[in-house]
Amino acid sequence: MTSENDLRYEGSICISGLTASGKTTHSHLLAGEFGLTYVSGSQIQLNMLGVSPIQTRDFWITVEAKKLWNRDQFKSIDAELLRLEARAQGYIFDTSTMPWRHQERALCIWLESDLDSRVRKAIVSHRGRGGRDLATYLALIADKDQATKSLYNDLYGIEIGHDLSPFDLILDISDLIAEPTFDASLSSIQITHEFIRAASAHFLTGRQEFADDFRRAAARRPGLVAFNRIEILK
Repeated sequence: MTSENDLRYEGSICISGLTASGKTTHSHLLAGEFGLTYVSGSQIQLNMLGVSPIQTRDFWITVEAKKLWNRDQFKSIDAELLRLEARAQGYIFDTSTMPWRHQERALCIWLESDLDSRVRKAIVSHRGRGGRDLATYLALIADKDQATKSLYNDLYGIEIGHDLSPFDLILDISDLIAEPTFDASLSSIQITHEFIRAASAHFLTGRQEFADDFRRAAARRPGLVAFNRIEILK
């Protein structure tokens, strides 16, 4: 008979990446499938400010959001993330910095996605409601990248997007969405999730079947795994 202890996870998952890399999508998928507690740095920030966490998909590249990109806000968010991590396990952290700063056992996954591919993802994700052209999206996302990198380098010496040493698994998904279409987006999500699901499930449960799933996915898409330090998944 399964006991309560058998159902508990020993550790959490951190998914990181630059703006529009897909970390929120895959964090939600894992949370729903494995009963993880979803934690979003962005939602923590909005709650702290008394702002509804329900915002349009393109909120974080708007002028309104840019006003929130400051040292004090980022330090408060990080302090809350570490407080939550110390309380329990079985979280899925949708944040930029937790892979560098976590204190408890965690599987850290980086989604590598170049700027052009993230622009295409953003256009599909925002469902045409942004009213922006490609050049505008590119400029806005590049600006958000630079602000994020500068703030965390200033605060903690973290080189987001350059220093990937904290990560157990790096997936290069830049080529998965070649055009900004709904079908291309769905295909990209499905392919990427095969890897994330298998690696995360094996980390959380230790079950061999998930390691086998990961190896089969890697055999089908040998170029997607840019780095993997998880020996049992090789």
